[in-house]
Amino acid sequence: MEYLPMGGSIHMIEESLKLAYGEDSEFIKDKRIAAVQALSGTGACRLFADFQKRFLPDSQIYIPTPTWSNHHNIWRDAQVPQRTFSYYHPESRGLDFAGLMDDIKNAPNGSFFLLHACAHNPTGVDPTEEQWREISYQFKLKNHFPFFDMAYQGFASGDPERDAKAIRIFLEDGHQIGCAQSYAKNMGLYGQRAGCLSILCEDEMQAVAVKSQLQQIARPMYSNPPVHGALVVSIILSDPELKNVWLGEVKGMADRIIGMRKALRENLEKLGSPLSWEHVTNQDWNVLLQWDDTGTS
Repeated sequence: MEYLPMGGSIHMIEESLKLAYGEDSEFIKDKRIAAVQALSGTGACRLFADFQKRFLPDSQIYIPTPTWSNHHNIWRDAQVPQRTFSYYHPESRGLDFAGLMDDIKNAPNGSFFLLHACAHNPTGVDPTEEQWREISYQFKLKNHFPFFDMAYQGFASGDPERDAKAIRIFLEDGHQIGCAQSYAKNMGLYGQRAGCLSILCEDEMQAVAVKSQLQQIARPMYSNPPVHGALVVSIILSDPELKNVWLGEVKGMADRIIGMRKALRENLEKLGSPLSWEHVTNQDWNVLLQWDDTGTS
């Protein structure tokens, strides 16, 4: 089997962009997105971090408190200075929206922020659609750059379209964005390291230049990405029948987890626990019983 090009599988990238940006995205049609196949979510984040350091050497990255622990390792090893912003409120076991908004407002104009697109790891706490719109509005005022890590698309709600809502809101509001996608969880391709990094640019010319630079960063890092996982992704997403089967399985997995959360809360309340367990059913995905500090993306 032949090597893939440095940028990876064109078909896999095309299908990944549709999943993140929308089937009929004007940005895809206008060729404004620079995208490369990456070594799952970790590889996509690392490519972006190195790109950030190379072309904006004085910039820093704002990372939520808490976050998946490997985020800190990725930007540290890329030598990008890190700051944190408020996210989780331990007393309410929900989003610290006031603190989050204050930190966005107080960050220097044009700052980079790492955002979890859905199913925040490790808390399972996501902003509501209305809160995402307020976050996007404040980002626009401050000219911040949002970088979305979307490791669990489909597993928060059972619907990949719904789970991409935060990204779509930022696109509607005219942001340039970055996005890391992983197929480790939603396709079970843990060992295949199948992912995608995309950056929405000002125009097609800039997108061509950015993609070229991403490939130059990838070349000494791993030369080119693996073939098999990319083939699996592109075949499933490009075949309507197979894609519908996959969507059904993703929804089944999400519904099962949602049902487990509901059952746990009901049983705790039946046992007479004096504590409030609303957060158990308000949170998303699989981070109820443990925080995924050691897993890979």
